[in-house]
Amino acid sequence: MELLEAKLILTVLVLLILAAIAGFYKHHFSYWKKRGIKHLKPIFPFGNASNFFLGKASFGEIFQGWYLDMQRKGWAFGGAYFCAKPVFIPLDQELVKKIIISDFMVFPNHGMYVNEKNDPFSGHIFNLMDYKWRNLRVRFPAAFTASKMRRNVLIMERISREFVSLIEQLSLKNKPVDVKSVLSRFTIDIISACAFGMESNTLKGEDVELTKQARPFFDNQWSRISNTLVMLIPVPILGLFNFKLFPVGTTEYFMKLFRGIKEHREKESIKRNDLADLLIDLCDETKDHPDFSGKGKMVPLTFNEFASQMYVFFEAGFETSSSTQTFALYELAVNPKVQERLRKEIDTVLEKFEGHVGYDSINEMKYLDMVVDETLRKYPIFPILPRKSIRDYQIPDTDIVIENDTLVMVTNFGIHYDPEYYPDPLKFDPDRFLPENKASRPHCAYLPFGEGPRICVGKRFGIWQTKMGLVSIIKNFELTLSKKMKLPFSFDKSGLILAANGGVWLDFKKINQ
Repeated sequence: MELLEAKLILTVLVLLILAAIAGFYKHHFSYWKKRGIKHLKPIFPFGNASNFFLGKASFGEIFQGWYLDMQRKGWAFGGAYFCAKPVFIPLDQELVKKIIISDFMVFPNHGMYVNEKNDPFSGHIFNLMDYKWRNLRVRFPAAFTASKMRRNVLIMERISREFVSLIEQLSLKNKPVDVKSVLSRFTIDIISACAFGMESNTLKGEDVELTKQARPFFDNQWSRISNTLVMLIPVPILGLFNFKLFPVGTTEYFMKLFRGIKEHREKESIKRNDLADLLIDLCDETKDHPDFSGKGKMVPLTFNEFASQMYVFFEAGFETSSSTQTFALYELAVNPKVQERLRKEIDTVLEKFEGHVGYDSINEMKYLDMVVDETLRKYPIFPILPRKSIRDYQIPDTDIVIENDTLVMVTNFGIHYDPEYYPDPLKFDPDRFLPENKASRPHCAYLPFGEGPRICVGKRFGIWQTKMGLVSIIKNFELTLSKKMKLPFSFDKSGLILAANGGVWLDFKKINQ
């Protein structure tokens, strides 16, 4: 009798728990309907994100799929659910423009996880919010002026010679090249030299630990698990459980590295007029730096804040450019006519400049611009532009209100594949970026770096790195797909940043010059 009672009680408890879960989802899955907003039909328990949780789609592909589904239905905007969390998707170009540019003050933050006390590197500029973000953001363009980029291009050109030498050694061995791996070392050496005045020499096989420690920024911060937790669980609750985006070992490694750079420059009074100098200056308690408004004063950066900004620029500086170059080389290998056209332009322009690969010669390569633009159109490395509203926002010319604290997902990955702006979007076609074709599209139909006040501050640096790498390779080598390349091409499903499943493997053939 007691056993039967126990089973009955357990059954009732299970039923109550299931009923509570069902009630929870029923309540949350009615969010968009109650507000009169068209939405994709959710399925318990993952909402509209089943393919993500089943490992069939990456984070970016989920939001791209939502956008394209809504686009086919002719919606100007719509709602969807990541599990039970409502997500607002804008499609109309004017609305996208308002959210990220003209009405930016309502949507100023990314809504990412920040816990500077327990996880200091989470406090980098991409994650920072409001006043603190504004104070830093207004300072950073000074590190990427045209004159400083000219100096940086000289450094890039020197390192590119080492890069070409390494590729030549691999080509002579007739070995397929894991392009991303080699390009990561190339861009690590560039960002280390340009931003920190540090010779990492990873192309020469030195500082293997630096290359190893560079990976957790992307493998941890924007992994499937981290993305899911940050999307679904409020930041204060994550903080209570001492949630960390970065491994302790990685944090300690880079803290030591950046402390050494800072102390060495201060002790020796070294001035290189680079990013590190700019940040060190902001740490100086004897100086008054106006805040973003120009009416108040900035609080000097702590060492942790200094290190966090150094860290994000190091990571973004090497990863995004190496990924862009990887995808560009893949497309050039798949499209030999495009590759040959680009090579002819490079040879023609360099002949005019007596073979010198530099700031002025690369600036004249207009087809190169188009190849890079089309690569970033098809492969926006960061495939989403999240925004969090800080107050209710009525969509112009409607009675629809986006409520305070709603997650708004501008999906550049979706926009870039919208056939209204890019017919046959899967085709790699640099001519999409001829001046007349660019002029025919809305301003926010191309958003590889975001737009508005939150546009990527390192955009210019990243593009120059990419161009230098592509010119160095196409000038010297013919590219073809290796038999080791995993086909058909697909995206890796493990993280947020776009990456090729199985990597990109190419064969390089030296061009006799």
